[in-house]
Amino acid sequence: MTAKSISPDIHIHKGKRSAIFAGSFNPFTVGHASIVERGLALFDHIVIAIGVNAHKHHSDAVTQAANILQQYSGNSHVSVIVWPGLMVDLARQLDIHFFLRGVRSVADYEYERNMADVNRRLAGVETVLLFSLPEHGAISSSVVRELQSYGADVSDMLP
Repeated sequence: MTAKSISPDIHIHKGKRSAIFAGSFNPFTVGHASIVERGLALFDHIVIAIGVNAHKHHSDAVTQAANILQQYSGNSHVSVIVWPGLMVDLARQLDIHFFLRGVRSVADYEYERNMADVNRRLAGVETVLLFSLPEHGAISSSVVRELQSYGADVSDMLP
């Protein structure tokens, strides 16, 4: 079986403990991959949801989805979707009750705590935080993009 891009009208199997791992993932880093792999020890299925930023081209998100999908081909426990709306709406539509998030720093923690409170209030969705591995703590998509713009080798930061 292969990971597949799902449409919002496909529901995760009832009884499975599933989570949504959302982000722009531009690019999807080894830190993101680590959160997915470690999250699979907690959840039966993870939906990687690539948010569509209204200020960016939709094709950027589709390209990211294709790259991530290739990473997880062969893993039936991971799905990839491009989602243009609120993640709580996706959670409701797929009947998923958990968000999976990664935390690298205290600043990340504060942001994620606030978002978790809002998501719980809006949709009753709980957020599970996984702390990044020490070797991934300084890796972010924006750092990778900046290093790439200067021609630096970032191959060890990408899966």
